[in-house]
Amino acid sequence: MLLIGLGRAMTAKGGFSRRLNEVAGAFEGPLCLVLKPAGVGRQMPRLGPGSGRILVPVNGTANARRGAELALAVASVTGAPVKVLYVARPGRDEPRDTVSHRRREAVLKDIVALADRYGVEIETAIRSRAAAADAIARQAGRNVALIVMGVARRPGEELIFGETTSGVLQRCPCPVMLISDARLRRDDEGREALRSGTGTG
Repeated sequence: MLLIGLGRAMTAKGGFSRRLNEVAGAFEGPLCLVLKPAGVGRQMPRLGPGSGRILVPVNGTANARRGAELALAVASVTGAPVKVLYVARPGRDEPRDTVSHRRREAVLKDIVALADRYGVEIETAIRSRAAAADAIARQAGRNVALIVMGVARRPGEELIFGETTSGVLQRCPCPVMLISDARLRRDDEGREALRSGTGTG
């Protein structure tokens, strides 16, 4: 895994800086990026029992679960509170759909069990009537010190993690930690989009 934390990793428009793309572009393996959107300030938050929460968006994919596990590992060391937010697709994935609702609850129960193994108490919530980035951005404005997201890296030389990740980086007022698996090949990209149900990462 390549771990990157740069002081100026983001552009004013919420994109990745040329320096970050140069550092990570040739690396095919898993990445962990610690990013501060432009205007957030120079210092990273101090995480602890009395600090803002770690917000963990999930959607049922293996990448999202990996992000949740990273957040729980951080929380187990720092004592920071954690909120896990299941972001479901609006429209086609309504709460009235009993099968979809059970699936979302099963995903959250799995993460609660994972949190128990780390000795971390978590809060969970489901949001399904807004786009994922909108739901995450609203939660980020409520005493959130850090967002941790498991994402899928898209093919290509530049760093691309999908529309949801781009929206979070553009709109959320706190640092974001992204953890990705190895870069997807073109033939894997469609399968990942189908499995996640959004194709937005």
